[in-house]
Amino acid sequence: MVDTDHTSNLGDNDERPEQTEEQLKICGEVEEYLHDVIDPELGINVVDLGLVYDVWVETADNVHRAVVNMTLTSPACPLTDVIEEQAEQAITANTVCAEVVINWVWMPPWGPQMITEEGREQLRALGFAV
Repeated sequence: MVDTDHTSNLGDNDERPEQTEEQLKICGEVEEYLHDVIDPELGINVVDLGLVYDVWVETADNVHRAVVNMTLTSPACPLTDVIEEQAEQAITANTVCAEVVINWVWMPPWGPQMITEEGREQLRALGFAV
């Protein structure tokens, strides 16, 4: 189940806690599977668009929860639910995480400078000038 009741400006409760080796490994897996989450408007994955700011894992009673700080290209994005559902499915189906928390982060604001080189190549292939 994805918990998206959080809205964040990277306050004290939304900073990455210290991670164990196992949690760091899971974080890498979570980020890898977030490449399968496609922005419905641009057709590029959320990692290469620079929308994922941070990922960490919280573990309690041997249950892993992925926490993802991410943003959108616009706070008024009408497809937030689609991205949330894709993220939850990608993470829970492919990692040991049973739960997902998405913190929507608005600071720093997203800008084109956050797009990875791979993302830029994909956008150019679609005809965007970046």
